[in-house]
Amino acid sequence: MTNSSTTTQPTGSGCAQTLLKLEDVNKSFGDLRVLRAVNLSMERGEVLVIVGPSGGGKSTLCRTINRLEPIDSGRILFDGKPLPAEGRELARHRADVGMVFQSFNLFEHKTILHNVTLGPVNVRKTPKAQAEAQAMDLLRRVGIHSQAHKLTFPAGISPVESTWVACCDWCLM
Repeated sequence: MTNSSTTTQPTGSGCAQTLLKLEDVNKSFGDLRVLRAVNLSMERGEVLVIVGPSGGGKSTLCRTINRLEPIDSGRILFDGKPLPAEGRELARHRADVGMVFQSFNLFEHKTILHNVTLGPVNVRKTPKAQAEAQAMDLLRRVGIHSQAHKLTFPAGISPVESTWVACCDWCLM
């Protein structure tokens, strides 16, 4: 029997691969301890939803995974490697980590479709036609494809629709 913490699993279908691992992560703001010995493992292809009370550390946890907030102690591994400290490697890491925050920051002067395709086209260099086809498929899945060409402002979309737009954007990234 092998110790699974020291062996890697082969790639391929049916084999789980750890994409994100947090080991005893701690974060404080002064005397306020926000993250206390957090341990988490997330496999490739898995979707993680963090739910909890206001002030419970959800946003801080997300910010540490994207290196927007430094940790006090512990380790965060992404694809088996420690998070990059800075520079181009950190920019690449941030481009690979998708998060949907409470404030979606949609571009109000752009359509829903344009909001969803901005990241894939400009960051991932996905061809525009391909990004639009993928976006329309996702918008169809969440039931707002008929509004794809609607401006997010002043025509307005509901808060729930804003959430769906942000989630579709995240999925394409």
